[in-house]
Amino acid sequence: MMKARTFIAALAALAALAACSTKALTPVPSSEPVRSLSDIYSTKNIIYPFQFSTGILTVPGEPSSLQSSYDIPTRTHFEMNAGGTFASVVWNPGDSFLMLALDSASGNAYAAGYTTLEGGETATFTSMDGLPASDKFYSIYSDGISGYADLSDYGYGLALLVPIPTEQTAVAGNVAPETNVSAAISASRTENLHFQNIGSVLKFRLSGALVPSIKSVVLQGSSPLSGPAMVYFDSEGNVQSTYELGYDGTSSKITLSGSFEAGEDYYIVLGAGDQNGLTLSFAGDDGVVNKVVSKTVSFPRGRIRDFGTIDIGDTFPTYSGPSAELYIRATAGLKPVSIAVVPDGFTAAELDRYEMLAKSGIEAMFATEPFKSYRSYFNVWLLKVASNESGANITDGNGNITTPRDCYFGSKWGSDSYGDMSLDETTLYKFVKTYCPDLSDLSHNDREVAVLVIINDDRYGGICHSYSNGKAYCQAPVTGGGGMLGWGYPEITAVSESDPSQGTRATTDEEYAALGINYGDWRNTLVHEFGGHAFSRLNDEYWYDSALDPVTEISVHNWPVPFGLNISATYDSPLWQADLLDRKASLVQANPLYERLGVFQGGDYSSLNRWRCEKISCMIDNRFYFSVWQRELIVKRIMDLAGGTFSLESFLALDNPTDPLRDVAVSGTPGARVREAAVVPIMPPLPPPVLHK
Repeated sequence: MMKARTFIAALAALAALAACSTKALTPVPSSEPVRSLSDIYSTKNIIYPFQFSTGILTVPGEPSSLQSSYDIPTRTHFEMNAGGTFASVVWNPGDSFLMLALDSASGNAYAAGYTTLEGGETATFTSMDGLPASDKFYSIYSDGISGYADLSDYGYGLALLVPIPTEQTAVAGNVAPETNVSAAISASRTENLHFQNIGSVLKFRLSGALVPSIKSVVLQGSSPLSGPAMVYFDSEGNVQSTYELGYDGTSSKITLSGSFEAGEDYYIVLGAGDQNGLTLSFAGDDGVVNKVVSKTVSFPRGRIRDFGTIDIGDTFPTYSGPSAELYIRATAGLKPVSIAVVPDGFTAAELDRYEMLAKSGIEAMFATEPFKSYRSYFNVWLLKVASNESGANITDGNGNITTPRDCYFGSKWGSDSYGDMSLDETTLYKFVKTYCPDLSDLSHNDREVAVLVIINDDRYGGICHSYSNGKAYCQAPVTGGGGMLGWGYPEITAVSESDPSQGTRATTDEEYAALGINYGDWRNTLVHEFGGHAFSRLNDEYWYDSALDPVTEISVHNWPVPFGLNISATYDSPLWQADLLDRKASLVQANPLYERLGVFQGGDYSSLNRWRCEKISCMIDNRFYFSVWQRELIVKRIMDLAGGTFSLESFLALDNPTDPLRDVAVSGTPGARVREAAVVPIMPPLPPPVLHK
């Protein structure tokens, strides 16, 4: 059982604002000028992600207020300067916002509505609603608030759940007013308010004969873009916001609908943050044009990211059938170490998005050691084939399909039970042997080529099917549309590393703090299931409350292609004794991080009678870190497939024992991130690999 730890448990029970709106306190009329500040963006430093440019530079200035309304339609709009370098967000007559305060006695939040009659960049708002005395007042400009929580114990005050719309309306030359969301904090009800943006803005123009036929533009990211955002203020009074998987309505997709004209500016408001891949789909009645951004794009809060003019062409593309792309080409070894990546549940119109997701997932694996250091040994093939429907089959948890999806390889698993995750293996291997060049030219066999199936389904899941002859495939769904997930350390720990008879104890808070909680996304499960199980043939190292009986050997270690050599059946002479433990002193002298090497009880789903070489690794909580013995086993497999000879000295010379989660303050590793105030679901471990003799 995994420990469900979050930094802010208070948000687990969000109260409905409607239940605690303005009370019958003494009305205190209040008028204060509220300035609608401006967003500044330099056209000289515009990023064109479709050309894969890098970097961002903004002209120093105050953040703009992207705002919406309390109880009437929103009316704010952009006013760009002549050079297109400055966007003022202007109040219109009739605009209103909501001010909230916490009553320390009752713990309830109260709301007051403010309205302006005049509009303009600076406007005076008036309220006849009363609010209790408070040391802080929180103003929000949004179409709705779905909940709040008191985070005073965590140093943040009031937190609100405020939605950025998933469905937006195209407005030529301007932003749709219902998308404008901003917040302000003040010490009283009678001071000027400085509104700060919650979202970011993507700006684009279109060219090409197809433009008049476009009816919608769909933006899809690798993590949430819209829906309820948790909004709060830091100790300096700056607005912060995060999207959290688990809140209803959170989405990695935004649809901008309406009519479009060539050369006009259009805007999409989205949640601020980094996206590790984007797809823009331009859809009409006769087809879809996709534009894919495979590199990371940053969307700063309160800034306009201008994508420039996007040429969508004169005709809609047509699907021409299965294809293969060599994404990574081997330049080392006598023979390429080959990987095949295939899609399931992606329609023809979604294959460009599959390509972006596949590259993002593969790059996460090759940013993780030892794959990072041995990347040059690999061929990575991205195969494409369209399904007739999006998504995967839903089962009853026992393999029986209850909700069918016409997906090419028949991927299926239960909504609440993912232990029955499988697909049509005959179709999969027939396809891979036909379309993967390293197999079709007979230079490799299917026992040498691990297969990664990326599934266009946001349910939690992931599994590996592995055979004793070395053949293996992994299924990895894009859980939560790419939203954040968390995994924790097991709730119990062996009392003694060497003596199973002493049983187990509760894991301490100090141990949790030392090991860290891994916050990531679906790519973490991909690295665990595919990089750990399917390719490297490692076994899981997490455990449950129960314990396996002691054994003298583990049967799968004796397979023709051994499985699970990262787990030892004995404490006194583990498999890593000669190579690592016997030289631990010299390793630690070279790098103190090798001090983590040892013999630790727990693994192979058992709390006792099985041992691993480090306390924590990818095979426990999906972090982008394999233990030193796991890294050695992975490199041995790489060298074996590449036709080379493994050298322990060469391995240790290249080895990097750094754990991005524990050892790197700001990591470039995708998904290695811990948010101080994140409310992220702590997920259970995925089921063990299905082993076939």
